[in-house]
Amino acid sequence: MIRYTTLEGARSSNDSAFHAKLRQSFPRFLAYCGIMRACRAIPQFRLMKPVVIGLLLPEGADAEIYESAARYAAHGPSIVCGGLDSTEVLRRMSDRGKKATDGDLPKTLSVKRRVVLVAENMGCVPDSFHLAADAVIQIGAVLPRHVITAAKFCLQIDITPEQAEFIATVPVSVVAAALRRGRPVATAIERMKKAVVPKPREVSGPTLDDLHGIGEAGTWGRELATDLSDWRVGKIGWADVDRGILVSGPPGTGKTTFARALARTCDVHLVLGSIARWQAKGHLGDMLKAMRAAFDEANRNAPSILFLDEIDAVGDREKLSGHNAQYSSEVVAALLECIDGAEGREGVVIVGACNHPHRLDAALVRAGRLDRHVRIPLPDLKGREGILRWHLQGLLVDMDLSGVASRTEGWSGASLEQLVRQARRRARRERRGLVLDDIAAELPVLVSLPAEMRRRFAVHEAGHAVVCIAIGASEIVRVSIIDTFDVTAGRVQDGGGVTLKEEGLRERTPAQFLDRIALVLGGLAAEEVLLGAKSAGGGGVRGSDLHNATMSALTFEASYGLGESLAYIAADNEDDLFTAMRFDRGLQERVDRVLMEQFERAKRIIGEHRKEVERIVEALLAKGALSTEEIKEIVEQQPRLLFEPGKKAV
Repeated sequence: MIRYTTLEGARSSNDSAFHAKLRQSFPRFLAYCGIMRACRAIPQFRLMKPVVIGLLLPEGADAEIYESAARYAAHGPSIVCGGLDSTEVLRRMSDRGKKATDGDLPKTLSVKRRVVLVAENMGCVPDSFHLAADAVIQIGAVLPRHVITAAKFCLQIDITPEQAEFIATVPVSVVAAALRRGRPVATAIERMKKAVVPKPREVSGPTLDDLHGIGEAGTWGRELATDLSDWRVGKIGWADVDRGILVSGPPGTGKTTFARALARTCDVHLVLGSIARWQAKGHLGDMLKAMRAAFDEANRNAPSILFLDEIDAVGDREKLSGHNAQYSSEVVAALLECIDGAEGREGVVIVGACNHPHRLDAALVRAGRLDRHVRIPLPDLKGREGILRWHLQGLLVDMDLSGVASRTEGWSGASLEQLVRQARRRARRERRGLVLDDIAAELPVLVSLPAEMRRRFAVHEAGHAVVCIAIGASEIVRVSIIDTFDVTAGRVQDGGGVTLKEEGLRERTPAQFLDRIALVLGGLAAEEVLLGAKSAGGGGVRGSDLHNATMSALTFEASYGLGESLAYIAADNEDDLFTAMRFDRGLQERVDRVLMEQFERAKRIIGEHRKEVERIVEALLAKGALSTEEIKEIVEQQPRLLFEPGKKAV
């Protein structure tokens, strides 16, 4: 409950007049509550004793409202009866990040008993004030209970706790305009929602140094922080700073988290925008208004970072068609105009994020716009362990998390965060501290593979390995199969794998394409030769053997003119190629012929080297994984060299 008296137990007529005057302004009352709450640890302030105190405004607060409230808090009841000479309230606001000057502050500090400085941030507090101040305090955000009290005493309006929770997130000036005496609270809230979309307040969070598994994006971000620091002090010009970057990656890899961490690392204002949310505003005019408002906010708060999420939603003007083409074209044009900035946008760095960078309009990624592209991959083993450590926030510091991290291969940062959150919930429900078993209990349940299924996986991976060696397509690093699978997944899609050494620059000849297709189909070929039939494990999803082989055959036939036709049918990207194949029966037939020919070729290789395949199968069943040296040792047990006619042995 808020106390309205500044002297404990005082019940004078001055107090009554003070309270009555304080209640005349709803926004001032709210600000007064926040100030008195912030100063409760400074008794000399509340007891009207000599004090020098600094008050830092909440982010986005109306400085005039808080300055007026600070006068009531500093003067107390004397504000209604005179006697103000001994107290002074000052205000300091930022000027594009420049340090505030002392001005006449030293004189004020020397002659006044009580001095209160209302400042926008710590950078606005002069050095001389720091020397004299008893405390410099951050005023907290508006609390829901303050909203309820202020509405009742100032407006004679009753507000529910749920309504107060929302109103507390809206700027005080907006609340004061919408919440009027006699107006239903629900109506006022609807007006507030239309006036401003409340944003979650920024809380302390990770910097780039705290993020794990973000690849080259982290390196670029730290370089940007250095450049912005040099730009601020005049060491470099704005033309030397990267002003736009495109960040791509699978869903859940932390693109938004990266933007927040980047802003914290650079110590700049962050504006979060979303193409999809802008489009949800309504017709084209509303959408463009929301877009320009985000750019205006970034310009006002420069230096700043403007994060544009789902930027691939604007589309590519070359591929637009149908009744939405004109709408989308105007959106792209408006976005380009905003990025360029008619009057310049010095101090604004734009970070665009998407899942499908190939869908972007070429003009967006040309030099001077989003001309740098970095990809945030799914985290590796070390990155996953680091992400788990971050979300544990100091818990289980002495525990080995490598076992948990190894069972989360292919997980995104968002999935790992959810894992820790569920483990915390489990511990809370049992009213105890978190233990490692809580995390393990939230991992997918693993069961052992049936022997027949595990043998099929071994045959499949051995087939890939033998075809690879026979045609000399690449150097094998590792061959492995799994022992267990996640029962919640419903089916086993990835039963193992063959890791190949990354290739350097190679000519992309017809033979190289066909070798790659034969290698990819080698697993299914081995199943058919050794087990009598292939399984569904080679297809069904993106990234499967059939998907990769079909993509290679499509580019072979439709993009590069290396097959039966010289015609260029589609660009070398998945969407264009598969669309072309669906509508071109002749292309379908050519692609199918290529696949079938290389499948038969792979089967011939498996048949000729069946002994090698069987030896690798038995070794995989026994060990689960084989290195390059182990595979070579198995192959060399045969008296003859293993290679396809016309190819060199590996």
